[in-house]
Amino acid sequence: MSRFDWKWTIHANLFILRATGLWPEEGSYGRNLYTLRTLILTILFTLGHNFFQVCNIIFVVDSLETFTSDIYVTSASFLSLIKSYYLVKNLKTLKTLVMILKKRLLNPANRNEEILIENGLNSWKIVYQAYSCSTVVAFILLSGYPILDGSFREYRQPFPAWYPWDTKKSPVYEIMFVYQVVSQGYLATVIGNIDTLIALLNVFIGTQCDVLCDQLRNLRCTESSTGRRKLYECIQLHKEILTFTKKSNQFYDWIVFVQFFTSAINSGLTLFQLTVVSHASGQFYSSIVFESAVFMQIFMYCWFGNEVEIKSNNIPYNAFRADWVGASVHFKKDLLLLIMRSQKSLKVSALNLFYLNLNTLMKVRG
Repeated sequence: MSRFDWKWTIHANLFILRATGLWPEEGSYGRNLYTLRTLILTILFTLGHNFFQVCNIIFVVDSLETFTSDIYVTSASFLSLIKSYYLVKNLKTLKTLVMILKKRLLNPANRNEEILIENGLNSWKIVYQAYSCSTVVAFILLSGYPILDGSFREYRQPFPAWYPWDTKKSPVYEIMFVYQVVSQGYLATVIGNIDTLIALLNVFIGTQCDVLCDQLRNLRCTESSTGRRKLYECIQLHKEILTFTKKSNQFYDWIVFVQFFTSAINSGLTLFQLTVVSHASGQFYSSIVFESAVFMQIFMYCWFGNEVEIKSNNIPYNAFRADWVGASVHFKKDLLLLIMRSQKSLKVSALNLFYLNLNTLMKVRG
């Protein structure tokens, strides 16, 4: 059977990460034009925009209402800096994961396994589209807020920031307005693609668990050398799943931890904002949309992390469904070892402090 084409799921992520300067083709940054472009983008949009927003927070820290209205947007922007740092820091690990997928995983042996993989990837695609839509809507509303409420006539910028020059005159106001929109769009793109990439890694783990379950419950002719060879292939696949899960967790440990920490703070600040602004104001609806986008981030992590846990729990049950009754003693021992090893479910976590599952989602959003 021809190699299954899974790259359509990850191609968009890698393409956008490369466009934003976070995916060098050579595997690492060197003395070339791509590194120079990445440095310019980082200084201009990531560091520059975050610096001016943090300066603004320092000046408004004495005003609780202004502070809370500004900090949740600033913290979301600052999150992109942290995620970009850990992505670049663990770039070698991510490249290794992609190579494992290309060489050893996601290569179905029959049409049934191909359908199992396609179903998992299609579910990710639906969540990816929903998350992208919520992010775009939140970005448009926040960026266009001065236009929607008419405050652009008072030279109000779309995002809170402090600049050492006067932005309340033309054309400086228009230039800084465009700069903020472009910067925030760049940061939102980086955050969105890192989030969906992490979710996709968990989808790959879940689909491989589905494939392993399918292979185990269809083990036949277990008394022959063919049956023993197929069991050995199942054991090897299980080992590769464990390795891939461990490396994936190492890649996004800190990213997920910082995301949950920031999201918890942002949720509290956003809810506070909803109590002090008018329900008929544009800021009220912008805050709701922003909170929806934050919820989608946490939901995506927890949902696909929960899928990994559920699907890995199915492995020992499907192994027991194999035709082992008339098998040799060696086959039964190997199968029993696989069952015992797989009884410990796979769980993805953030620094081993909490697991990514629906229970965590209910605790965070409850």
